[in-house]
Amino acid sequence: MQINYNIKYLFRDTVFRLLVLNMLWVILGYALGTSIGISIVPFIRVFKIVFVIGSLIFVLYKNGISTFFLINNLSLYLIIFFVSFLSFFADEPFKALYKSLTFVYPFLYLVFSVNYLLRYGVINFLIGVSFAVLLVYALVPLSFYLIGGNLDDNIVYGYTEGNFFVSNHYGWGSTLFILSSLTIVRFYPLKTLHKIVIYIFLPLALYLLIISANRAGILSVFIAFVLFFIMDRQSSFTTKFILFFGALMVFFIVGIQEDSAIDFIIQKNESQLESGIEGRLIGTNAMIRSFENNPTYWFTGVGMFNYTELKLNGGVLGVYHNSYWEILFGSGIIVFAIFLNYVVFRPVIVFWKISGAYSLLLIPLIIIPFFESNLTAGQFLFFPWFIYMILLNAKEFTFMENQKKEIK
Repeated sequence: MQINYNIKYLFRDTVFRLLVLNMLWVILGYALGTSIGISIVPFIRVFKIVFVIGSLIFVLYKNGISTFFLINNLSLYLIIFFVSFLSFFADEPFKALYKSLTFVYPFLYLVFSVNYLLRYGVINFLIGVSFAVLLVYALVPLSFYLIGGNLDDNIVYGYTEGNFFVSNHYGWGSTLFILSSLTIVRFYPLKTLHKIVIYIFLPLALYLLIISANRAGILSVFIAFVLFFIMDRQSSFTTKFILFFGALMVFFIVGIQEDSAIDFIIQKNESQLESGIEGRLIGTNAMIRSFENNPTYWFTGVGMFNYTELKLNGGVLGVYHNSYWEILFGSGIIVFAIFLNYVVFRPVIVFWKISGAYSLLLIPLIIIPFFESNLTAGQFLFFPWFIYMILLNAKEFTFMENQKKEIK
């Protein structure tokens, strides 16, 4: 199935443009916070909250509270209810409730926006989301090369942090740019010049991803490339060979440098495996000890955005740094199972059967949240993560699955 004329109307729709702007404000917020300093963060936060609430009001005017084009709607509302309700059980309930609201209102906004925009067709919207991600997250690697970064840098992790972003941002931003590009150059009718610009920038983004030493991003791109070679039916063998050879050359160029990012990653992995000292792992073990001492926590959790048990049981980080653990340890295994079904299991099924032939963004949007919390709207990947997962719960994908079964 190819995109059709409806995608032009999708791009012109104010609801779609508001989604892109909300995504953009997050990235610009990180850039301003890094470049100007922490003093501007409260103003950025207020602006983003006001903008997302205004966007929610607008989409309610256009869509109402309809979720007609989506499935698993009960799961949606259970997640929203428990994230809000269980915030009251935190040791600092007002602080936790505030954080929960920065999830609930933006999440509702995304549910209603995705439902409204599915009228343009699920494949059109899938490609539209990829286009939005490409435009917004290209700003991250682009800023590196425009403001101080160059090909002489062999690692930016912990050594050369940027004027606008830090190494993790460069890794995540480059990952999303690379994988969204693979969708756009295949399925969107770009002008030749625009395709050439993307092709030129792809190896630069891959280079930045590797020297950022962002392991989640590198793992995501590796898995996505393997699946691309297996699942893609659109590209020729020559195109795939050029992509593979180009990626190998970039890896080789980084690897031959002294004290390269690849050496750093290998040393860090070996050190953490030998010592067992890794902040997220220590935090996970701390919470498991807490749950073993209080078995009811497995069903109730300790309260959303509540980190007291983490600190009391030996956690070395202030938070879990894991979006999935936020739900598991905050709300227990029942809510966690509902959440996983909505943002992992169902999307993976749709990806394998249908959407993976068009877009590979599912891979980083499942992997990266395991290493960073993205549950609140100000976080780096909140908007693409939840837009994408809500989209993969569209009824039209179920209809397409049934059609494929009938053909077989």
